Amino acid sequence: MLDAVDLGFNGLEARPGDHICGMYTGERQRDAIVLPFLEAGLRAGDKCLCIVDSIDPASLIAKVDPKLDARQRADANQLVVMRAAHVYARSGAFSATETIGFWKMAVSEAMYDRRFEMVRAIDTWSQRDVVVDPHEHLLLESEMNRFVPLYPQVVVCLYDLEQFGGSLVVNLLKTHPKVLLGGLLLENPYFMTPEEVIVAAASEGQTPGSPREVAARGAAS
Repeated sequence: MLDAVDLGFNGLEARPGDHICGMYTGERQRDAIVLPFLEAGLRAGDKCLCIVDSIDPASLIAKVDPKLDARQRADANQLVVMRAAHVYARSGAFSATETIGFWKMAVSEAMYDRRFEMVRAIDTWSQRDVVVDPHEHLLLESEMNRFVPLYPQVVVCLYDLEQFGGSLVVNLLKTHPKVLLGGLLLENPYFMTPEEVIVAAASEGQTPGSPREVAARGAAS
């Protein structure tokens, strides 16, 4: 397994198992991260997953470097681009449990496909296709930290700062071990483990269920 994964921009490298948070403003900043990330993965032969909520999947695929034949790679299931609503709200409302279930299924399938040794995933959040519930979101991003290290994968979560308030930014800092900031990939000193998140949320009366219920929801998928 690779020790380092080229993120495709700013010369940055991640490690398998990294769960990374980044923030952007507008389409140009989004594409400056998403496209190089996917292109580096396609060149490396990785399985590439991309979740979008402010652009049509076909339009994003069309933006990928033409030399990489992204449409052909999508047809061959190396590149998968999906709408956020089809991942985060499959039952009609934003659901942490359903989303975690999706990621587990998608990455497990990629690992069974012997063509791929690495999965790289990137999702963009702008609340245009899916309205994010803060409590479910906290649970989702926290529980992803149990899942991401289980497989050779890198997951990058991008958030449009024009669409989210300060409370959600606080949640992002609690639930991502690494952050993209000022063109650098940094260890996050404010990161909390899933167990710490549950205890802190419960003390503030914000947890979506008791600690046992939260754990059960994460394990159910």
